Amino acid sequence: MKLYIYGIIDSSNQITESTYGLEGSNIYNIPFCNIGAVVSQISQPIQDVTEGAVLKHEAVVEKLMADFTVLPVRFQTLIEGRDNLLSMMRSYYRDFKNNLERLRDKFEFGIKVIWPADKIKENIIKTLNKEQQKKLELGSSPSNKFMKDKFDKYKIDKEFEAKADKFIKVMDIFFSKFAAEKRIEKLKTENLLLDAVYLVEKDKESNFREAVEHIKTARYDFKYLFSGPWPAYNFVILSKKSGLLTDSQQTSLLNKVTQDQMLVGVDSI
Repeated sequence: MKLYIYGIIDSSNQITESTYGLEGSNIYNIPFCNIGAVVSQISQPIQDVTEGAVLKHEAVVEKLMADFTVLPVRFQTLIEGRDNLLSMMRSYYRDFKNNLERLRDKFEFGIKVIWPADKIKENIIKTLNKEQQKKLELGSSPSNKFMKDKFDKYKIDKEFEAKADKFIKVMDIFFSKFAAEKRIEKLKTENLLLDAVYLVEKDKESNFREAVEHIKTARYDFKYLFSGPWPAYNFVILSKKSGLLTDSQQTSLLNKVTQDQMLVGVDSI
């Protein structure tokens, strides 16, 4: 019997409300000590990653979030039979418990900020050109021109990164006030200024949302993609690899298909 796993929860009690997962199978909790793995039976591995299957997986996880702390498990995770599942739970019990305690009453929010990279660079170049006009011109030999072009590009790139750091620092000050943990990536592409996830306590959610709205009004030429609340996809820490709990690729996949994101002024990233 193959079991499809949706998540690890902080309860060993059975799920009383009828909830259906992939292939229309009823989900249920397999307890181990005082935690449990929420599963459904499945007839065969999922061959294709479809929007419907991903959304069904996420719908189950989100429903569990209403009643439990959830460690979401990677989409398409199957395990052969109850005994193998219990063996896995035994091996990772301490990690699961520590994460469940740390993530209790906390949700993940995702923030992507798109800035007008071309306009930013144009302004940098204009500023540098004005500065250069005040200096003596270098000789016009090919070698001097080559070195000058290289140096100009270096200065532009350095100033571009410095401006990115400045904007991200300002935004992060607002967001971090209400976040327990964070994961930040800058300039994954020239236009994607910030790609971040924040772990927010349940009672600070409204404050965090207000901080996001405040930032939006500060720069109208920036575009914002705000998603959540999610289970803590990016904040589960394991002492050893299991291949079970999800990673940033899973989050990216869910971001592409979810219908619950709020997109302001941009169609795609």
